[in-house]
Amino acid sequence: MTQIYFASNRDVLHETSSKGALFGPRFNAAGPQIFRVGKAEVTLAGTDPKDDGAWSVGQSSLYPETLAATDDKTKLGSASLFEDLRQILKGNDRDVIVYLHGFANTFENSLQRAAALEQLYSSARQQVMVVLFSWPSNGQVQPAWNYFSDREDAEASGLAMGRALKRLVEFLTDLRSDDEALVLAARQRGEVPDKAQLRQCSRRLHLVAHSMGNWALRGAVQKFLQLNGGTPRRVFDCAFLMAADEDNDALQLPLKLQPLDALANRVFVYHAANDIVLTISDKTKGMPDRLGSDGPQSLDQVSERVMAVDCRLVADTRLEDGRHQYYRLRDEVITDIQATLCDDPQESRPGRQEKRPGRAWLLLAKG
Repeated sequence: MTQIYFASNRDVLHETSSKGALFGPRFNAAGPQIFRVGKAEVTLAGTDPKDDGAWSVGQSSLYPETLAATDDKTKLGSASLFEDLRQILKGNDRDVIVYLHGFANTFENSLQRAAALEQLYSSARQQVMVVLFSWPSNGQVQPAWNYFSDREDAEASGLAMGRALKRLVEFLTDLRSDDEALVLAARQRGEVPDKAQLRQCSRRLHLVAHSMGNWALRGAVQKFLQLNGGTPRRVFDCAFLMAADEDNDALQLPLKLQPLDALANRVFVYHAANDIVLTISDKTKGMPDRLGSDGPQSLDQVSERVMAVDCRLVADTRLEDGRHQYYRLRDEVITDIQATLCDDPQESRPGRQEKRPGRAWLLLAKG
């Protein structure tokens, strides 16, 4: 059984649920900027973690929003979630991945995908824990207006994601301040700080955004900067932009995803020119060239921390996947991500062919 911690700005159907949906396909009744946090049990009932149908969603519950007696301010559920995560991570050698799902995902499906990524992206050398942000995608591909509905909802969800990111940064900052005070007090007493008393865990935070989740990420980055007074804060180690349904110039422009460079140590763009879903987005929905098709428009106009991984040789899965799900279904891609999470060198990595030294590679198909 995998326990997935999550945040969502979907409409709340139940506070606790072992049967039926916890969230619906629309925004929180109080507005798209409002999110709730919780946890869900997801069990691999089959044998293949890549198969959505092999995962069963069990007991789910939301953290309560209560009043703190000390200062009469709302004690947000996110504070309780962050504290639970801190306790888990202090006792386990795991990094955290924040996962933003794509188009046509129900809440239950996004939980299944999150649980799958936690298993698939973990390796013997580096375990990971996936935390999900589920925005109100309606879970339907057809008719075509569902695409535009989801795109609008993804954009509006950036408000909630930006607020959630700000709370996370504040939580981590408070941990660091508390630990610094404990260390200083111990040293003033001539003692060695007790590691058991320190609150801060040393694990890294990463980001995985798939498909339209990258469109939501744009809004989140912009909202976070606004809430932070325009000053960027380094939050993530690695940001993986997978099959991004975003403009291919997004990482060049300050009003799009360019500020991500200041929020992450490294940004990896996984793309495939033969991605059928993004090709349809280009041709039938009037969208400009996609970041997830050909990668960044110009690597010369983005930070050197931005790197591109061409997946066109490893994009094929099932016909209905439209060469758009390789980030979770192709072993070549999964192995490459595991290597990056283990801090293996990007250069001369098995299964890659160099396209541009230090900046761009082509993933090779096995066999």
